[in-house]
Amino acid sequence: MNARLVTSIDQYRPLAAVKQLSYQDADEDRLILTVNYNGIIAECNRAGGKMLGCLPTELIWQPLSKLLPKLQNIALVQGQNVNPYLNFLSRAGYLFDLQTLQGVHMACRVFFCVVGSMGQHFLRVIICPQASQNTAVAGEH
Repeated sequence: MNARLVTSIDQYRPLAAVKQLSYQDADEDRLILTVNYNGIIAECNRAGGKMLGCLPTELIWQPLSKLLPKLQNIALVQGQNVNPYLNFLSRAGYLFDLQTLQGVHMACRVFFCVVGSMGQHFLRVIICPQASQNTAVAGEH
């Protein structure tokens, strides 16, 4: 039997053409953002908008530092990778201070990963609020 390799034209298209970068899930306890390398929010999941008390579209074109003020002067990426310091903090379970657009503060775990292909790279930022507020928040010592 002759096996023939069948390739799809989809594998040659940019990621955004094959699969949208948006992450619309039913998980009500996570804010999931797509952020460009300059720290500007490109997409927000519906559950995250609900968690913040706003429409997801209100977050688009806002700087990530508006939600996570401690990131204002920190580079999110180094080269094509997540900033190693931020990667360390997220993996170590460090709690960041999330500030909603209404000014409410929440302690959150934050995870960063690079998504995209063929020159279209973004950061996926996953923000998980913590039920217990008795752990140190980033910047509070």
